[in-house]
Amino acid sequence: MKLGTVPFLNARPLTIALEGNPAVELVVEPPSKLADMLASGELDGALVSSFALFGMRGARFAPGVGIASKGPVESIRLYCRKPADSVRRVGLDSWSLAATNMARVYLKRRWGAEPEFVAIDPLKPPRDDESLDAFLLIGDNALREPPGDHYVLDLGEEWQNFIGLPFVYALWVFRPGAGDAGAAALLQNAKKEGVGRIEEIVNGALPPGVDRNTAWCYLTECIRYDVGDEELEGMQRFYELLVEDGLVAEGWEPKLVDEATARVEVVEAAASKEDDMSDDLCFTSIHDLATMIRKKEVSPVEVAEAHLRRIEALNPRLFAYQTVTAELAMEGAKAAEAEIMSGGWRGPMHGVPYGAKDIVETAGVLTTHGSSFHRDNVPREDAEIIRRLKDAGAVMLGKTVTHEFAAAAVSINPHYGTVRNPWDTERIVGGSSGGSGAACAAGLAPCAIGTDTGGSIRNPASLCGGVGFKATHGRVSLRGICPNALSLDHAGPMTRTARDAGLMLQAVVGYDAKDAKSRDVPVPDYTAGVEDGVRGSRVLVCPDFHGGVEVDSEITAAFEAAVEVFRALGAVVEEVSFAHHKRLMDFFPLISGPEFSEFHRPFFEQNPDGYGEDVRERLEWSFKIGQDDYVRALRERVLAQREVAAFFEGADALIQPAMPCVAPPIATLTARMNGRDVSYKNIHRPFLAPHNATGFPALVTPMGRNSEGMPMSLQIAGGPWRETDVLRVAHAYEVATSELRNERPPVGA
Repeated sequence: MKLGTVPFLNARPLTIALEGNPAVELVVEPPSKLADMLASGELDGALVSSFALFGMRGARFAPGVGIASKGPVESIRLYCRKPADSVRRVGLDSWSLAATNMARVYLKRRWGAEPEFVAIDPLKPPRDDESLDAFLLIGDNALREPPGDHYVLDLGEEWQNFIGLPFVYALWVFRPGAGDAGAAALLQNAKKEGVGRIEEIVNGALPPGVDRNTAWCYLTECIRYDVGDEELEGMQRFYELLVEDGLVAEGWEPKLVDEATARVEVVEAAASKEDDMSDDLCFTSIHDLATMIRKKEVSPVEVAEAHLRRIEALNPRLFAYQTVTAELAMEGAKAAEAEIMSGGWRGPMHGVPYGAKDIVETAGVLTTHGSSFHRDNVPREDAEIIRRLKDAGAVMLGKTVTHEFAAAAVSINPHYGTVRNPWDTERIVGGSSGGSGAACAAGLAPCAIGTDTGGSIRNPASLCGGVGFKATHGRVSLRGICPNALSLDHAGPMTRTARDAGLMLQAVVGYDAKDAKSRDVPVPDYTAGVEDGVRGSRVLVCPDFHGGVEVDSEITAAFEAAVEVFRALGAVVEEVSFAHHKRLMDFFPLISGPEFSEFHRPFFEQNPDGYGEDVRERLEWSFKIGQDDYVRALRERVLAQREVAAFFEGADALIQPAMPCVAPPIATLTARMNGRDVSYKNIHRPFLAPHNATGFPALVTPMGRNSEGMPMSLQIAGGPWRETDVLRVAHAYEVATSELRNERPPVGA
């Protein structure tokens, strides 16, 4: 059954339970277009306006389900420069037939106004068009548009006060010959489930400019989804007024899809979906999946299906994925299965699913860069890292959410929504690879691509309780990845174990002659010596390396316990000093700023308001850095890299707390540290950015959870090109602390 719906928040409770239903194909179009598609036979049914229904002879609508008013509506707003009785020219939202004609009737009958009506683009409200006395916006466009210097009439509330009955916006309407009792039951069941999932909707991806409080109030206090006798009476009265004013023809009669044999079964709560999921497969390591797939104990198709079911159930709550590529994933999984069954196993990533951060170009798949400028960007070519994963036989599940242009450490995206932490959905995931971090932690992917300019792989991995690894700068190609600051950018694996990070890294490393930052150096086997342990290894502890800044006492205690683990494993743990932390931190912004602004200058000059506030602020200070400072910083970096390489000589690894605090609440972005509230902004920088400044490898792995149940993380860093040492040290720690590895986050547990 092919159904059409509208791109508005108020439709989600009616459609969320239909998404992914194999019996339903959902098409999303503006409401004014759906009626035409229904009339032409392109759709079996659609969520169309009551006004459109009045003109569709022979059409029937599903009983008991629709979208109707319930008090102040908030989403049918007339923005007035003049009193309503004196408006002479009014702009009407061209997307809605019901609301625009309701406005015509209301202005005439309540205020005696019969202005000239002109169509406007609802995505570009004509606030500054002085030729208009008023303009009408509906749906999400009205929710996000502030009154400004206009007087706003809530026409939903005004209409109810005027006629004393609810206003019906939309109904599930079927064209003649389509729709039956089973279809009606399906839609009624979907409504029941969807209304029960409003909290999930509000906590998921919201329309740009609509906050959670507004969304909650709108869906629970302004809209009703049960269409009963009172709503039908209101719809009949609306029709009669339209006929009297000559806006529709006479002769329409309400016709319902036959209910006589329809049996509406109560749909179990959404949580029941999670009970049926193949959770074990979704939390199986790459290492074990590879063994099972190679031995044909499990099919890549089963693995992909398990992850896609889990994504379907949990992504609305977490918003880890911006785009889910289910069809492509199944095609890839089936191809991998066929190849493996015929003896063509390519290696450990063959048939293993992954997510790709949405700044990584993917041929034929929407890649937004988390930005308003690239909402419709569909690349023609894959990034080099994607090409290599395809060659390894890996299966992409979708594009994971990023902070806007990967430019901050929170993954609160003003254009698309906020990624939520699977350990506590009221807290951030970190960023900018926040979707990748959440996906790995919640079992929505065994691994994902992240990028890291100042900590953007390691920060979300730390706050979500995963593993994130950036190899030496130049080890992984950056070609086809939206640049942040190319001298500091890294791409790399996000997983749940160090061994898995090595397996994924193996698939993507290697020289790329078309990438100016790529280095032609020998590539070792990253997991060959991973089990060699750390007995006799020299492991450095150096608070100076993160500037001796404050760390929460619970994280300090966990770090001290980690130090003792290494001693017990036979490592030689040595506390040393380091004199160059300030030097690294001083030149870091002098490089990152100009390189960031160089890419963004054309977009900023075209439309500075196309950026969110935090990214716009970053650009403004970046533009102020002069070229002389930038050139000096590049020279300084080379000298500092030599100093840090000397620091690592004779040592196997440096260990540090990865973050000084756990993930703060989304609402406040205020971290709790040693009993005090501190700003989260740039709190990660002293711990993570020095390893971007040097370009040397660094990995984070969980080291327990604090008293609030939130992940704490250990960082393990090494000298240039010594990824194998970092992985070996990390694996030894993980094996020795297996009790910290097997817990699953509450979401989806």
